[in-house]
Amino acid sequence: MKFRKSPLSSLIALLAVSLLLGSCGITSRSYQFSVDGVDIAKPKLETEHGELYVPASFLKQTLGLDVSWTPVAKQQEHSADGVYYSDRVLPLMYHDISLKEQPGRSSVTTADFRKQMELLRTEGFHVISMDEYVDFLLNKGKVPDNAVLITFDDGYETFYTYAYPILKEFGYPATNFLIVSGVDNPKLAGSPKLKWDQVRKMKQDGMSFYSHTYNQHITVPVDEKGSQKPALMHAQYLKKEKRMETPQEYRDRITKDLAKANERLKAELDNTRNILCFPYGKYSLTTLEVAKSLGIEVMFTTMEGIDTRSDLIGFRMNGSKAGEKPETLINRMKQGDKTLENRETKGILNVNGSALPLSGLEPEVKGDELMVPLREFCTVAKVGLVHDKKHKRIELTKPQ
Repeated sequence: MKFRKSPLSSLIALLAVSLLLGSCGITSRSYQFSVDGVDIAKPKLETEHGELYVPASFLKQTLGLDVSWTPVAKQQEHSADGVYYSDRVLPLMYHDISLKEQPGRSSVTTADFRKQMELLRTEGFHVISMDEYVDFLLNKGKVPDNAVLITFDDGYETFYTYAYPILKEFGYPATNFLIVSGVDNPKLAGSPKLKWDQVRKMKQDGMSFYSHTYNQHITVPVDEKGSQKPALMHAQYLKKEKRMETPQEYRDRITKDLAKANERLKAELDNTRNILCFPYGKYSLTTLEVAKSLGIEVMFTTMEGIDTRSDLIGFRMNGSKAGEKPETLINRMKQGDKTLENRETKGILNVNGSALPLSGLEPEVKGDELMVPLREFCTVAKVGLVHDKKHKRIELTKPQ
């Protein structure tokens, strides 16, 4: 007796085959791609982990971005008591420090800061200097287990008044990233900033000072409506001329600013290396190219994370979260790179000579082609992405 397949069973079989093909990342997709508003040919696509992957060659051809990938070795689990992480550095990030709580400000009280510093010692953390951190990144230098780098942003005078005495009490070095124009022109700096004589005195006691730009810790208009973005990461709209900065004008502006900051730090402090902390933690590929041209090899963001030897754009952990007890900060630090908030770099995307840390989905080699997770790539490379799933359109905008 012959059995005829029912329409339902045929449909189920077809769906099963489709799901199998989809799970293997070879589902045919009819996406339309565009770059800067111009439609282009659809690249070879893969689907992994629910995300689209595109070939590195496609990114080169359409965006002019040469992409390669270097995985970072995974950290070994530790069995030794009191070792939370090794061959990693956890930078702490602070801004202001005050006697009393300052609601709405990124500030830590002197009492909480002293308690944090005390707990670093009693809980087995080891504070290192910026020189040791740079040696770890650039020269394969060794760092102790549970290594911590203490950093402050903006150059507030309270660093000298309140933080410096506590740091001296514990024998800890720290780095302050200065908005250099605020030190050069205290009357124009708004909140009281450090003075050069204070900076020089603290440097003699192991504190170090580097660039938070000369005068680009601001936002600028980026369209005729007045929308604002950080000055270092975006070309600005020139209201009087009713136009955007050209790419070269944008590059020249940030080059002049970063070079001046380095020159003033060299003149006042005899700095022998150039280090940059991005205002608001934001940057662009142009920023990275300019930094490289000025000999700036180590940079910092405000993103939470722990740093591997490959993180020339360093993550940091906020040490002054509003309402957080010192013990809570220490417990977060003990988790090292194991929490979702505190991301560990999985590898380095080298984009046009700039090393970008990647902590999300990893690129994968398929045959002889490097397949790159599109959303993750656009995030770290500052490529504009609009993913219209309903109409199956991918709109890309070239980075600044």
